[in-house]
Amino acid sequence: MVLVSGIKAGIETFTGNGDSKERRNAYVNFLSFLISFILAMIILGFVGKLLWNSVVVELISVAKPARSVWHIIGLMILISLLVPK
Repeated sequence: MVLVSGIKAGIETFTGNGDSKERRNAYVNFLSFLISFILAMIILGFVGKLLWNSVVVELISVAKPARSVWHIIGLMILISLLVPK
């Protein structure tokens, strides 16, 4: 739902429909969504890497340590594609 509202705010921002106050609110909503999404991905990436390297590698013998945050973000995307809600 958050993703849908963020995309909707982005579309309203760039189409320019409505008065300037509505357009400003849509712009603020879009920017706040974008900033919070980027911060969440950064935090989840670093925490995920820390948990993967310290817990999963120790418990599962075939798991290898993640070399970067991008591996963890890619793993999150893969899991979200394989296990839909």
